Amino acid sequence: MAYVAINGRILPEEEACLSPLDRGFLYGDGLFETLKVVGKRVFFLDRHLERMREAARFLRIPFPADLDFLGIIQDLKKKNEITGEASAKICLSRGRHEGSLSLYTPSSPTVVILTTQRASTSPTDWDKGLTVTVEGDVHQNDSSSLCRLKTLNYLPYLLVRTRAQEQGFEDAILTNTANEICECTTSNLFFFREGRLETPEVSCGLLPGVLREALMKCMEKAGEPVREVKLAREALPSCDEIFVTNSLVEVLPVGRVDQDEYPVRERTRRVLGLFQAYRDTLHGD
Repeated sequence: MAYVAINGRILPEEEACLSPLDRGFLYGDGLFETLKVVGKRVFFLDRHLERMREAARFLRIPFPADLDFLGIIQDLKKKNEITGEASAKICLSRGRHEGSLSLYTPSSPTVVILTTQRASTSPTDWDKGLTVTVEGDVHQNDSSSLCRLKTLNYLPYLLVRTRAQEQGFEDAILTNTANEICECTTSNLFFFREGRLETPEVSCGLLPGVLREALMKCMEKAGEPVREVKLAREALPSCDEIFVTNSLVEVLPVGRVDQDEYPVRERTRRVLGLFQAYRDTLHGD
C-alpha cells in the first residue's frame, strides 16, 4: 500500500482524495518540484522550496510555509518502505475552484507530496548515453515568463517526449522561435565546445533547474565557470561532449543527437565527480 501526503496529512493512496474542482486538475493551475532522496538526505530541499515560493508569489498562490516538508518526505519514505534512492514530488495548486477565471488568492491551496523508489543511474546508462532528437514543431516561447516556472501544465513536454520516443529516441531537445537551443523535456543542457563548458542562456526560454544552478556554482568554485550562450541547433555538431542535468539523474551524458554521435565522456565524468563532492559538502555523508 502506497502512502501520500495531502496538506500535511499522510494517508493511504486509496483514501487520499482531492476535490474534482481543484484548480490543478481543472486548469493545471499550480506548481511542482521533484527532488532526489538518498537515505535521510533530501538534496537541495531549501532551494527547491525557495523556487516554488518565488513562483507561487508570481502566480498569487499562498505558499504553505508552516508545513514540515523534510519531516513529511522522510515519514513518507519510511511508510512506503523505500530503501536506497527515492524521488520526492511536491505539488502546490490554487485549491478548489472558487468561480473566477483569474489568478485570485485562494482561501485554501492544496499541497500534495509523493515519494517513489527509483533506480540509480547505471554504468550502462553512462556508457550508452542519452539519445535525443531535436523537436521541429513545438518551440519554447522565449518571450513568455511562464516557461521559467515549473507549472503543473506539463502537456507540451509530454507531447514532445512521446513523439521523440515514437521515433526511437529517449528524449528531445526544444528550441525557441529563433532556432536557439533551450533544454530537454525534463532536463537542462550543457556542452563542451572549443574547450569551454557552456549552457543555454535563461533568456532563450528555458526553465533554470536547481541542478543547473548548483552545477554552475560548483564549477565556478572549481575555477572553471560555465559560460551562458545562445547556440543555434546547427552548432550542435561542433560540441565535443553534451550532457543533461536534473535533480534525479544529476549529470548524464548525451550519446546521440539525431544522427550525430558523442562518444567522449572524460570531461563530463570529471564534472560529475566535482559536482558530487560539492553536493556532499552541502548535505553531509
